[in-house]
Amino acid sequence: MRVTAAGDVASLRAAGAFVATATSDDEGRLEAALADVHTLVHVGGGLGTRGPGRIVADAEVAARAARGAGVRRVIALSVAGATPDATDPLRRAKAAMEEAFADLPCPTIALRLGLVDTPALRDVLMTAGLDPVHLDVVVRPVRIADALELVVAFDRARARSTQGHLVVAADGPQAMSVAGYLDRVTGSQSGRGPLLGRRLPDAGTIERLVTTLVGPWEQTEPQLLDGWGFAQIEPGVPGPSSG
Repeated sequence: MRVTAAGDVASLRAAGAFVATATSDDEGRLEAALADVHTLVHVGGGLGTRGPGRIVADAEVAARAARGAGVRRVIALSVAGATPDATDPLRRAKAAMEEAFADLPCPTIALRLGLVDTPALRDVLMTAGLDPVHLDVVVRPVRIADALELVVAFDRARARSTQGHLVVAADGPQAMSVAGYLDRVTGSQSGRGPLLGRRLPDAGTIERLVTTLVGPWEQTEPQLLDGWGFAQIEPGVPGPSSG
């Protein structure tokens, strides 16, 4: 497994990955790192990304690098409700990201995931001081382990495909409010739990968070393939030890 990342990559190396350190806009270094790579998994940004425009720029760089390196498949992690006319910048950016990869000559897959449960997400939701309106937003959280299983399953399933772009829906298995999610994974609601040891978000991050958090987090587009059903995966509900 190869990983391209910037900053502290010690944990990635400890996990056994071959790591190329580079910024996301270093197209030449990324293309070199992709030499002889069969499948590129593009994570992209999320709720905490500083400026959704960065998501689009990074995807365009990655797409050009993948084309130049002759990558044979791309799987991109997107978000529920990603459309060009979405009300929030993150979902518009993720839709543009999907389009950037869809133009490649190799098979490409966009996995539109629900709210992915990560330590960083828990930190920002716990410390953002969310008001009751946002605490009542209905989400369908997805465990990281299940998201990774889905990536592997779709990489295997499309092994014989030579072209085409597929968009897949992958909501979490259980609907709950943001408050209910935080109660389940941390035992506290936003602003009421211990802050010691948590990363505190800046004002800009909180503003982007509340704009995106409104949703939608449940995908209703009938034309989208149900990822869990297709891959025959039964996703679990995030708990205290799953982040």
